[in-house]
Amino acid sequence: MFGLPEPYEEVNFYNRRELWSMDEHNHPYFQFIYVISGVLLFRIGGEEYSLKRGHLCIIPPGQYHSLGSLTGYYQMGINMQQKKDPRGMIALLEDYIQDFTVLELNELLEQLPALEKECKELTKLAKIKAANMLDTLVASCAEKAVNGTEVNFKNQLLTYLNKHLSMRVTLSEVAKELSVSQSHLERLVKKEFGCGVIELFNQLRIGKACSLLSNSTDSIETIAEHLGFYDTSHFSHYFKQKINMNPTQYRKHKNWTK
Repeated sequence: MFGLPEPYEEVNFYNRRELWSMDEHNHPYFQFIYVISGVLLFRIGGEEYSLKRGHLCIIPPGQYHSLGSLTGYYQMGINMQQKKDPRGMIALLEDYIQDFTVLELNELLEQLPALEKECKELTKLAKIKAANMLDTLVASCAEKAVNGTEVNFKNQLLTYLNKHLSMRVTLSEVAKELSVSQSHLERLVKKEFGCGVIELFNQLRIGKACSLLSNSTDSIETIAEHLGFYDTSHFSHYFKQKINMNPTQYRKHKNWTK
């Protein structure tokens, strides 16, 4: 559907075949892609994201990306206009969505049949009704982005980090797991926790170490191994940097204060 009220240039529904791909390119406008079924492989900034049913991605202007699918997929797409609109919708996106962003919007699946119906009508009234639906969607995306995709994001992040305390995680691994760009992830974590992803991970490791030293009889060597440190010496040095006493001193102190 073309000829929509501002700030929408086009809304579309595409059914992509198996082994479909599109070479790297960019757009001078914001673009939304919502996966209705199948799997879209989205590549941007040297990373690949597997977007599945219920995932919506937002690509800001000028960001190079490529697309593909092994299985094929069905999508709804929105292309915004380039110029700013009087209502400030484009300005809203520029303020809150500065990087490639992926959101989980399963609730949108129930609303799509109504939008698709209006897109098939092609009347002036249908275009106005479609634009009203898109307004709600765009405002919701901006709200989710500024709120860090709310509690869900925090729970997913902490669950992932706590499950990998015995490993050496990287920023790119965590970003890929949560389907967000590295820069957006760092911004969200900074807002929620006041530090970066790796610093948060290390805080969780030290917290777990303190708990094990206080409440278990595990040897310091076992605790160091459990938390992914190279050896006991490395663990002791790192622990003392953070707690101002070595693990043995900490365990004695905690046992004395019980």
